[in-house]
Amino acid sequence: MIRAALHGNPGMIPAFLVLALLLAAAGHRLARRHGLPRRAVLLLAVALAGEVAVTLYPTFSGGAPDPSCAWSGDPGLAFCTEQGRLNLLMYLPIGLSAVLALGRPLAAACGVLALSATTETVQGLLPAIGRACDSADFTVNATGGLLGVLLGCAVRLVRRRRIAPDRREWRLTGLLVAAAGVPVLLLQSFVLTPTAATGAVEVSAEQERLARQDTALLFGPDARLIRTQRLLDAGVDRLTATVDRGFFTVDWPSGRLRDLITFPADPGAAPPAVPAEQAAASARGVRPVADAFAVRWLPDLAPATEPVVTPGGGQDGSHRFTYGTGPDAFSLDVAPDGRPVRFGIRR
Repeated sequence: MIRAALHGNPGMIPAFLVLALLLAAAGHRLARRHGLPRRAVLLLAVALAGEVAVTLYPTFSGGAPDPSCAWSGDPGLAFCTEQGRLNLLMYLPIGLSAVLALGRPLAAACGVLALSATTETVQGLLPAIGRACDSADFTVNATGGLLGVLLGCAVRLVRRRRIAPDRREWRLTGLLVAAAGVPVLLLQSFVLTPTAATGAVEVSAEQERLARQDTALLFGPDARLIRTQRLLDAGVDRLTATVDRGFFTVDWPSGRLRDLITFPADPGAAPPAVPAEQAAASARGVRPVADAFAVRWLPDLAPATEPVVTPGGGQDGSHRFTYGTGPDAFSLDVAPDGRPVRFGIRR
């Protein structure tokens, strides 16, 4: 969500300023009427204005998909992305200032959860504004808000202020749950269409280590890993790595290899013409490389039967070895010098 504010929406800043002034004016009146700390109330007003402006300001107009909400199978995925970390930081001052302004930590915690859930639901109901409902966003938003609440509790304890909820705070929390939780639950259940989270996201340190390890195994220890991405598409979770000599894709977290392509040393050169007998002999010579590759990367798919060998039938004159039949079949191209140059699973 917050990334939109950082990538060129000039109208968002005036919208934030206007909303901040309106909320600050309303907060100032409430602070005077109820004896609330003015600085904390003003901080809360500014933080809320920022949240509304960043999450609901339209980023485009025109046609849009049906109302939906993306649900991720990995709750911790959003914490690995820059956007997720920025969202967490955006909600932290909301939770902190809510506790300092109102002095009711339980209600503040419920409030940040309700705010995030309501924001994501509105984004899902109004796809025309260019936003999207995402369970991962809710996770990081709620985490940031609750961390802010905990920080606010620590400040109150240092100041020797009460943090335990009284009867009035319990009633207020119950009203918040009923007012925000019930409508959100109904809308998410009956109006928004649940979809699987998709797209490319940043990788974790563990995923980066796996990509580097596989780069050395597939391309050699001196190969250089250029970029690693995590791709989500309809429940499929994979890592794709770009190397200075090619690229490959593996399933996550199993590490099963899905495809491999090695860049040719001379892209413009045509493969040399090799007599059939010489090509067959060369294919027999690299057969152990192909078998070892199959056992190493797909032990559950590597069959005990002989592969179909096509001498010179692979990429750039390499030899193609096809293992298995039907949807479980996979092919591997091995260059005459023993380098695997292309691999792919049919399914």
